[in-house]
Amino acid sequence: MDIRTITTKRRIQEGLFNLLKVREFTKCNVNEIVEYAEISKRTFYAYYKGKHDLLNTIETQLLKGLKENLAIDREKLTQIKHIPSAEEINKLADIAFNNTIAYCNRNKTAFSGLLSQNGDIYFYKKVVKLGNQEINNRFPYLFQEEMETENSLTLRFIRNIYVHGIIDILVLWGNSNNSIGIDDVKRLLGLVQTKSPVELMKLYQIEMDRFH
Repeated sequence: MDIRTITTKRRIQEGLFNLLKVREFTKCNVNEIVEYAEISKRTFYAYYKGKHDLLNTIETQLLKGLKENLAIDREKLTQIKHIPSAEEINKLADIAFNNTIAYCNRNKTAFSGLLSQNGDIYFYKKVVKLGNQEINNRFPYLFQEEMETENSLTLRFIRNIYVHGIIDILVLWGNSNNSIGIDDVKRLLGLVQTKSPVELMKLYQIEMDRFH
């Protein structure tokens, strides 16, 4: 793929992301996308059949990259030969999500736009599904047994809280305007895996006391 094609596609995608800042995707049309991308409709249709083709292309690429980076990070967990303590799991967040966080950071605009209220609810559901698959894959390394969620309401609840907690942190990070750094995100990912809401609130209060 030549540089001109890459540049044009990037402009079209960025046009969509900028449009999502002010309008819901369901209410967007190609005319608005090309206006924000500053290209012609003819150019748009040279690459995409319509707005849904554009959306599907972006989401497919993002999910593919997310899955690949989660798999790379998961490899670090294969070195664990015992059931880690909560403190160890907390510290593992620094390496267990390292590539994934870097990938999300490189595609921060895309993720924040598509996961926003103006984005695609179905993309959120796809990310949740991928997250559920990932926790199932990681569970044996963290707890030395398979995660049979179908027969356990407790495990299904734990997985739901775990996955949505992590995704929500990434969504909030995407909307933070760079006020939250990567190290902060990793620290929060570690805490959300090991602390209850009550414990997290106590940590928050301690932090507030330090700054006031």
